[in-house]
Amino acid sequence: MPALLPDEVLLREALEIPDAAPVVLRTREPLGAGTVTGFEVIGADGHTATYFVDTSGRRVAQETGLATGTPDAPGERIWLHPQDPHLPALAPVAFGDAARTLLHRIGREVVEAPELVAYRAGRRAVFRVVCRDGIRWVKVIRPERVERIVGLHALLADAALHVPQIEAWADAGLLVLPQASGRPAVDVAPPASVFLDDVDRWRAAMADAPLENRARSGLPERAEWYTARLVPRLAPEAAERLRAHAARVAAVVGDDGVLTAIHGDLHFGQLFVDDVGRMSGVIDVDTAGRGSAADDSAAFVSHALASAALDPGARGGWAFTVALAALERWDDPAVHVRERVAVHLWGHALGADDLGDAARRDVLLATADALLAGEGVPKDGLMDGFGTP
Repeated sequence: MPALLPDEVLLREALEIPDAAPVVLRTREPLGAGTVTGFEVIGADGHTATYFVDTSGRRVAQETGLATGTPDAPGERIWLHPQDPHLPALAPVAFGDAARTLLHRIGREVVEAPELVAYRAGRRAVFRVVCRDGIRWVKVIRPERVERIVGLHALLADAALHVPQIEAWADAGLLVLPQASGRPAVDVAPPASVFLDDVDRWRAAMADAPLENRARSGLPERAEWYTARLVPRLAPEAAERLRAHAARVAAVVGDDGVLTAIHGDLHFGQLFVDDVGRMSGVIDVDTAGRGSAADDSAAFVSHALASAALDPGARGGWAFTVALAALERWDDPAVHVRERVAVHLWGHALGADDLGDAARRDVLLATADALLAGEGVPKDGLMDGFGTP
């Protein structure tokens, strides 16, 4: 039997969960100086609850569960979803009338209870809310980020960059946005060349946006975090290969070169197109700022490759086609695009391994190896289940 993660050991001890009781790992990602890990705990009566173990060391305004350390120097903490101490507005939206009240203030009548559609513990949550006049999206974020994100959305919307304008916000960490114009790009699946032409035009226009803050990147730190956790789980030869790659990558991905305004987390899941496949909407610009254009290129390519590995059907086939075309367009040794893609792929590989999917982990690592060797993207694994596009 594999050894338990330290976070699971801590959870079992804190909640006095019997050894025989099932505890299932659901999510795990870096946060602050540590991690935040989500577990599904199944009680003797069959009732399921989701707990998070947080070793980030980040200070919060108020603890919502079990905690060690002090307010100024937090240790480990455990909370029951949705009582996320980093997102104090999450529980009021999930169980209360916070979203309904905020929407009512701007004349929107809610006709269905908010539906949680995305959640990253300690970072953000997104709710879909059906109103009388259409869909609204309520984002729950850390309170200290509200002012910057509201200003960022206003600036990019005014620059005609297809970014939806925020309709309302609350200092507690709530944003209300309308539905993006168009449909998700993957649902329409426009030809890769047409789609990427539009992406290029959008990136060129975005580069001129007068942003002053730095975009999210941290690739050297992320590369170290991913490899430190992957290496112990790999066979000796694979572990040694990853160590060698990591040393090479760390030396180059921290050099951002010329800074320009970028999305900060660009991928096709953030992009919407109209019925004829032309770009019409861009979402999740919270990460935007000044950074290396190569970071957006790498995030886009890696997400498309990881999506292909997840879906052997038509959507995965389209993602693979787009990934190859994007890499051909944006591959640039001078700014180390392939090295940046590899870091993202290591992150996807770690996520797959955390969920017990060693086969997908190995496919993603092999893809990163091929890119770092200057080779093409291997079809095996990524292309299982559908023909060559």
